[in-house]
Amino acid sequence: MMIFKYKLTGKVKQFLKNVECEEIKIGYSNTQVFHIVKDSKEYFLKIGAKEFLNNEYTKLKYLQNKLPVPKIILHEVNDQIEYLITTKVPGEMVCSDYYMSHQSEGVDIIVESFKLLYNVDIKDCPINVSLDYKLSLAESNIKKGLITSENIDKKTLERFGTPEGILEYLKDNKFTEDLCFSHGDISLPNIFAENGKFSGFIDVGDCGIADRWFDIAIVIRSIIRNFGEEYVQEFLNKLGIKYDKFKFDYYMLLMQLYL
Repeated sequence: MMIFKYKLTGKVKQFLKNVECEEIKIGYSNTQVFHIVKDSKEYFLKIGAKEFLNNEYTKLKYLQNKLPVPKIILHEVNDQIEYLITTKVPGEMVCSDYYMSHQSEGVDIIVESFKLLYNVDIKDCPINVSLDYKLSLAESNIKKGLITSENIDKKTLERFGTPEGILEYLKDNKFTEDLCFSHGDISLPNIFAENGKFSGFIDVGDCGIADRWFDIAIVIRSIIRNFGEEYVQEFLNKLGIKYDKFKFDYYMLLMQLYL
């Protein structure tokens, strides 16, 4: 029997009739996630406080018909509780067992996904998550005590002393951004493939206009973790860019100030 922390609305109750429903534990106390099978099709239901789900809904709504992302099936708000039902992206993540042993195929799919991101026109995009936004978020995390020295890598602390020291360095070394449409969390588990082709993105809550190298730095870190460092240059070559050590190191420092 499913235990829902929040009261279900009438439309959600109706959707859940005669379905297979399994809760997915993701570790967020204010959000519940359920995998649903209905009429042989797969969906996801998220229920939680509006402050947690509204951002994801807003980004998904913007990306409908722009990029292959989960389609919104149902969205409701009841007082401060939000309900979001989406389709499942077809295929499997690019760090599945298959791609962990077929790394070059995985790199091809990653490159394909980046090229689709770059095709999104940012001229009228209302979502700005560029460097000033990211630095303000990092500063807010520090001020709220969400990021402390305990969260920081030992070698980084030896260099900068404190999270505040890292933030000061990042502010003092800002650069001219090469703006494009950014996924915002483009690690391999968030890139899906089907039949050897890119099939979609998940977890787009951090997407928007940002520097091109932010996504590149994130995916390089993920390639190293999953495929091995030897596949980084293959990725860069296929994307047609040169390695920028300064920007990679800069964004790795910035990510230490994120939750």
